[in-house]
Amino acid sequence: MCGATLFFSISLTLVKFLQDLGLTAFQAVLFRQVLGMLIFLPAIIFSGEVKQLKTAVPFKHVTRSAFGFLGMCTGYYSLVLINVADSVALQFTLPIFTMFCAVWLLKEKIYPHRIIATIIGFVGVLIIVRPGFSDINFGIFLAIASAATHAVSDTYARYLARYDKLKIIMFYNFVFTIPFALIPAIIWWQPVSAEILPYLFCFGIAGISAQFCLTRSFSLADASLVSPILFFRLPVVAVIGWVAFDQKSEGWTWVGAVIIILATTWMARKETQRS
Repeated sequence: MCGATLFFSISLTLVKFLQDLGLTAFQAVLFRQVLGMLIFLPAIIFSGEVKQLKTAVPFKHVTRSAFGFLGMCTGYYSLVLINVADSVALQFTLPIFTMFCAVWLLKEKIYPHRIIATIIGFVGVLIIVRPGFSDINFGIFLAIASAATHAVSDTYARYLARYDKLKIIMFYNFVFTIPFALIPAIIWWQPVSAEILPYLFCFGIAGISAQFCLTRSFSLADASLVSPILFFRLPVVAVIGWVAFDQKSEGWTWVGAVIIILATTWMARKETQRS
């Protein structure tokens, strides 16, 4: 999980840097998914698992990929409009949105601790945003939208796990996300110079490595134990944002982030005790 934290932070920094150079969020998503497919597909072929790629729920895979695509695009573009640390802090609401999605899609019950965590997390968001006390930037809504759409995508992944293996879920995620990203990337295409290709490659590797480390950590330990480590992304990206982009986070961002972290961590612990 420490590796996932590091690679996620590097990925966010690089995509912010690439967008500052003129790359669109659609191009960033497209390149990341194409690179992932180029790495993943040979592993499937050489392992002889091509015949196992059939699925009984193709539409669910499409839906999951669509929400994942929206989550990446909104999250990436939010980095252009607001500080990297602010975007990351607002996206810490992901577990709360996931809880609502689980109730909606997986028919899970709403328990009191989930409601309490949601209210506390919302207070944390209000502290970061401070409506009426600071200007409301559209990037704030994009960061929150990224958390919400990623939550839908993650919940669909849990649903798909009832029918398909992890490799099949990952394969179809690449297959369907690439055309979703390709169309808008072509429409709003920006020239890609040779100078940024190494950064694009590193961005793709960092994103794929983060997903691998995250998946691997969940297979080795309980999610409630390893997930809180991802919250260390905030100090990491805050330092990187200060050094690389001269971005300084306000104290309210840290106060709100701590409240969201406490709410989601407490909810995760309660979920573990309940199960």
